[in-house]
Amino acid sequence: MGDQGHGSWRRAFNKYIGLATAIIGMAIVLSSFLFLQNLFAWYATIMVGLLIVLAGFLYGAHPFLTSERRYFALRGEVDRFIDLVRRLNAAAVEASGGAEFEQVKAEMMKSVERMAELAGKEGEGVEAGT
Repeated sequence: MGDQGHGSWRRAFNKYIGLATAIIGMAIVLSSFLFLQNLFAWYATIMVGLLIVLAGFLYGAHPFLTSERRYFALRGEVDRFIDLVRRLNAAAVEASGGAEFEQVKAEMMKSVERMAELAGKEGEGVEAGT
């Protein structure tokens, strides 16, 4: 088994929060049918249970504890490289893309070199070269 490293609690939290809120919310709703005689308390308990289920659903759609990324500059260079791959493919598809194809290929080689320089460097302060 490998070391889970930094941020593993976030991954586990995000994995189980939807299931946990669904179970807790529905348990509250169903228990209100069984144990409450007061109509106001029954409505309030139903609302709380449904709000818990809704909160779990909304968190699943827009989680706020997901930023485990530490290598921001490297990620930026990888995104730039993906754009270069798209340009390379477009140049290859064009009939007269020979010169542009070679230019994009050269840019890709420079990008790979920048990725090698940025690998292992944490933080936002590390800037990718252009």
